[in-house]
Amino acid sequence: MAVLLGSLLAQPMRYPAKRELGEERGVHSQFKNNHGRMGMGMGMHNPNGGKKMHKMLPGRMVLAMADEIDLSQAQIDKIKDIQTDFGKMNKSKTAEIENLLIDKRAAMRDHNFKEARKVTTDIYEIRQDLAVAKITAMENIYKELSTEQIEKLKNECLMD
Repeated sequence: MAVLLGSLLAQPMRYPAKRELGEERGVHSQFKNNHGRMGMGMGMHNPNGGKKMHKMLPGRMVLAMADEIDLSQAQIDKIKDIQTDFGKMNKSKTAEIENLLIDKRAAMRDHNFKEARKVTTDIYEIRQDLAVAKITAMENIYKELSTEQIEKLKNECLMD
């Protein structure tokens, strides 16, 4: 009897017992929001593939170091214009991705796999366009800087 009781106590808690303690089956606490429901982070709710992205505009570091690299007001204004243009394009493309994700979920629900493949291809083409646009924005920002400013920026950003 003691052996049986000991072996039962050594077993992990079963799911019904865990639910009584407030845990849900298959849901880890890091994926829950404050209300105990699933939060962002699994990928389907967020067009960035589940990553919570903060507002990271190209050239943010350049503007943060405006005094150190001696940016003129004209350069600051031009960099801000490039950031604004990129930000607008980023928001519209992100909204387009969100709409395509809705279409993809509908296609998968309806077992229309051909349409789901097409929509997935469209989503990744837009993501590629966004990545290339970010590189282009950085290139345009660096075109606004002089050679001396770029050197100062490189020297200031070195991490030893």
